[in-house]
Amino acid sequence: ICIWIYEEKSLSHHTPARFKRKKETIMSKLRYHIAVMAAKFSKVIIRLSGRNGTHTPGVVARKICPDFMAQAPKAPLCICVTGTNGKTTVSNMLTDMLEKEGKKVVSNRTGSNIVPGCVTNLLNSVNWLGRCRVDATVFEVDERASRLILPYVKPDYLVVTNLFRDSLKRNAHPDYIFSVIDTYCPDTTKLILNADEQCSSNLKPNSEHVYFGIGKQDDDKTEPYNLIADYTLCPKCGTKLKFNYLRYHHIGNAYCPNCDYKSADADYLATKVDKEGKKLIVREKDGNEIEYALIHDALFNIYNELTVITMMRELGYSSDEVKKRIAEIHVPESRYSETKVGNVTVVQALSKGQSAVSSCRTFEYVAEEPGKKVIMIAEDDFSDRQKSIEFIGWIYDLEYEQFARDDVMQVVCCGPRCLDHRVRALIAGIPEEKIAWDLDEVAAVDKVKLEGVDKVYILYDCDTYGISCKMKQKLLKRLEDEK
Repeated sequence: ICIWIYEEKSLSHHTPARFKRKKETIMSKLRYHIAVMAAKFSKVIIRLSGRNGTHTPGVVARKICPDFMAQAPKAPLCICVTGTNGKTTVSNMLTDMLEKEGKKVVSNRTGSNIVPGCVTNLLNSVNWLGRCRVDATVFEVDERASRLILPYVKPDYLVVTNLFRDSLKRNAHPDYIFSVIDTYCPDTTKLILNADEQCSSNLKPNSEHVYFGIGKQDDDKTEPYNLIADYTLCPKCGTKLKFNYLRYHHIGNAYCPNCDYKSADADYLATKVDKEGKKLIVREKDGNEIEYALIHDALFNIYNELTVITMMRELGYSSDEVKKRIAEIHVPESRYSETKVGNVTVVQALSKGQSAVSSCRTFEYVAEEPGKKVIMIAEDDFSDRQKSIEFIGWIYDLEYEQFARDDVMQVVCCGPRCLDHRVRALIAGIPEEKIAWDLDEVAAVDKVKLEGVDKVYILYDCDTYGISCKMKQKLLKRLEDEK
């Protein structure tokens, strides 16, 4: 305030227009610094109350300084990660890799990825005086909110994992999300894109791109086989696409028989995926093939790992440095974890609710895992049950047919919409005696039949991770009691 009074007096000789502009600049800076201190103080209070403080400090900062995101100084390296599936895993692994390389990094690790969460991330990157204090910022960015974030953050790199059909009530259609990112991503940003994904690979055609992909594998298909396949027509001429190989949904290597459209050539191509030997062979731009440790054998996590390798190599880290760091990191526990009691393994795995594509990927991975298994479905959106109405059509796009097999001993449908899940399971041909259900997820644990079971999978939504932890604890107690 003293600074403002001094500046107002010292500038009194200027023309009114010039004085007004100068005054606005001073007030804007003053608002920014007040916002920094108020938001940081609010975070201290929130932390003392036992909460994370990933959202509210950003709300406070924007209330005081609406253009906080534009005003905050940026770190020397800024990376944004967006996409329908995999952005939390990729951004967390990138943060881990950079930290292990000695960089001071801030990231919105918990997935608070809309505007307030990203403002909080920026807030964490500056000190109490509002000056940048880190080497790098990694932003997980909600794809729909990218129009409110990318133009102001102006990332050096934008990583797009994929674009799939998502929650219809929130994200409408992947073409809409494509248009948002394509319009609002700065032209100066370098894009890291999935060459095998027929939507996001076409983003920002005039910007600089680096592509990653997985080469042909023995179990690939050549025709769409999933219930959902959003991109089957050529984006140039509308002719039905042909696939040299197809992995799932519209992920694969495509070409148009009528024009020159084809999938982009991958700069970083996984030529061999050795799940048994836990190895990933990647051919790089110069033709050299590098062997990396395979972090996880689920196909979607192989893509996540390849994304991280590509980003780190583009940042200038040597293949030896990346190999070393890859061997030291893992998929975040909030996405996948295992605990064994006696002969039974309890697995928690994210199966993103309202996103049939994400859930179908988890369903297929779980179904093909060896051993006799029980599968608990706890995917009802926690926020929707409190204050909204969920569009339940996505439940009928789930591929419950994956569970209509002999080694799936039981499917337990949990939560407020468990009966819709039960109906879908019946439609898929799962015998009625194999299906249990309960409106309360934790109470549903009592209905699990453990005799002769090797694994129990708890598949949960982003918003029901806390509930899934309670389910797991109760299940572990049952297993301990029955030992």
